Amino acid sequence: MNLLLTRGCNETCAFCYAGDFFAKAPPADLSIVLDALSAYAALVQDAPPLPPWRDDLPELAMTLFASRTVNILGGEPTLHPGFVRVVEHVHGLGLGAIVFTNGSQPERLKAVADKLWNVTINGHFAHRAPQLGVDLSRVFANLPVRPRDDVVAALTRIRDAGIKVIFLAFATPVGGADPDCYNPDDQAEMRRVHAQALDFCAANGLYLGYDCSFPLCVDERVQQTKCTSVPVMDAAGFMSICGGEYYMTDGRRHIGTFESLDALHRHTFNKIEGLRALPSMFEVCNACPEFNVRCHGMCLAYRASA
Repeated sequence: MNLLLTRGCNETCAFCYAGDFFAKAPPADLSIVLDALSAYAALVQDAPPLPPWRDDLPELAMTLFASRTVNILGGEPTLHPGFVRVVEHVHGLGLGAIVFTNGSQPERLKAVADKLWNVTINGHFAHRAPQLGVDLSRVFANLPVRPRDDVVAALTRIRDAGIKVIFLAFATPVGGADPDCYNPDDQAEMRRVHAQALDFCAANGLYLGYDCSFPLCVDERVQQTKCTSVPVMDAAGFMSICGGEYYMTDGRRHIGTFESLDALHRHTFNKIEGLRALPSMFEVCNACPEFNVRCHGMCLAYRASA
């Protein structure tokens, strides 16, 4: 489950959707956040045992494996005044806490380092990783890339910070007009960027994976995994869809209204199927045989609104 703890951030990255999508809002009351997490944990604890893992599991079953973790997101989640308490609470509930961060608040991460499963740092701020107080074997880098980025320079900084696991993602600010952000007309350029990343990681012993928004059309060597369609909970306890909140304002339900984890996931998948029924903004995607098959349309974000 993804917890959208705060919409605020202390960086202004050009590639990020936060500038267009995230409204300035005060932090949610901490007690509301903690109560919502407790309600979610109760659903997880009452769920049947996990099925045996297989690579060919359907999406709904794969999502069950993701339900045991809470990915604490923002904005920059460490800016929330209750960040430390939230991590402690997640840990106390028996769930795995993962933080996605720009690494700008190292003292707050050090305070809960022993309670985190891992930390994923924005690769453009990888130089901050050694100061986070978390063993670097548990620090991953998520690197948003654009068509004309110097990906080798970015990967070099990640390597020099001691990080061994990297996930590439396309920079896709929904609703943004930045010409440097990806669209399918940039496929040739992004193939070049991706080839450089593959070669660099192979030469330096780094694991290269992909954020779910990295499309298959860039390179046949992209080994894309299935979308796990993880639900998103805001700090008030209302559930939405990863990527889907850009278009779907209906269907938000409070975590307290679900009678089971299965009901939550089925609600999530119903909303995702509604988004998948929409065409892409790009005709080249609509004509692609992989669209809505292995490709989910840039994490559902580049869909034409109904």
